[in-house]
Amino acid sequence: MDFPTKVPSAGLVDGKFVDENPLTGTPGSLIPASWGNGVTQEIVNVIKAGDLTPDETKVDQLLQAIQSVSAKGWNLDSALPIGSLPMPTVATADGRLSVTPIAAATSGGKVSIPAGVFVSIGQEVVAGQLGRSRTFTTQAWSSVEMVPSAWYFVRAQVVGGVLKFYIQRGSLYDIAPASLKGTPDAAAGGGFQSTPLDMCIAWIITSAPGSIPTVFPIYNRSRLTWTQTVNGSGVIYLPLDPHARSARLIVGNPTPSPTEITGVGFAPGGWVGGNYCFLSPALTTSSNHDAGWTSPYPCAIFTNNFVNDVTVTSLTASFEHSQLRSLWQSYQAEHMLGSTSAVSDELLFSMGIKNHPASDYVSGIAVNFSAAVNVSFSWELIR
Repeated sequence: MDFPTKVPSAGLVDGKFVDENPLTGTPGSLIPASWGNGVTQEIVNVIKAGDLTPDETKVDQLLQAIQSVSAKGWNLDSALPIGSLPMPTVATADGRLSVTPIAAATSGGKVSIPAGVFVSIGQEVVAGQLGRSRTFTTQAWSSVEMVPSAWYFVRAQVVGGVLKFYIQRGSLYDIAPASLKGTPDAAAGGGFQSTPLDMCIAWIITSAPGSIPTVFPIYNRSRLTWTQTVNGSGVIYLPLDPHARSARLIVGNPTPSPTEITGVGFAPGGWVGGNYCFLSPALTTSSNHDAGWTSPYPCAIFTNNFVNDVTVTSLTASFEHSQLRSLWQSYQAEHMLGSTSAVSDELLFSMGIKNHPASDYVSGIAVNFSAAVNVSFSWELIR
């Protein structure tokens, strides 16, 4: 497109349009219909390329289209096979997107998502074959009202170049569809884990009409691992979400307190029962303790029993989220720092079963520690 220099009646001056000058009697330039139509068509072409519908009442569509087209690119140089795209991520401290439940008098309620959060997710360039990762800023969104006593999942995908949130009913064990994208407002199938093209944000359980839905947020980050070193006494929280099939925890105190006994243990609430036994070279028999099934106590993490003992514990957990319950096992090794004798060594084996309130999925699983000196925690969710 260019100025209509080949149209003599246009009245261009030095190749450009000019205004009428009544003082000198100079007429203004005319805009030929062909040129006006051409300019409009050029703009409409860009708007359509940005996956927008031209609307004469709007004045910001060209900008939106340029931003969209620029993000998509005019060629496939930056496109990747969909299977090699990174998983969706959320630019928050914990990789989760806030979901607010809202009660509704005649239904199971609804949920909302705030504006202004950066989200990275894949967008298809060639359907089913190529795509590229894009970053969006969330817009405020609220779901439709949900039916009572049902399971829903809040999800997001790119539709027409725009990040779209939706809800879909389903279960925690749904398999990802071949398209790697869910179906908005579908009656089933929406509980599958995040894919490069579709992010699972939260599991929602509705109850009776008028009640507030329960929200179980889901982590979306590149690595589902957390590490932390603690000193003194306090509590940490092990992150948990409904897509974790199992988890691993390693706790160690490579520099034990020279004057105090260090203790690390789960908060007591929610445990159905547990037991433990330990072995020592100084004993000819094992020591077994199963009283935790009559007076429930947590799965043991560690206490080093003697001042200056080094201890390391590995724990594994298996989760059944539909029952909000988990099974734990732990293995502890303990040795006197610097000793060349095994007399004080101990091996401890423990197990336990824990019920999980909704707060465990929001705040994490509480672990208490006392008299800690550089005690390290490494926690990994396994999906």
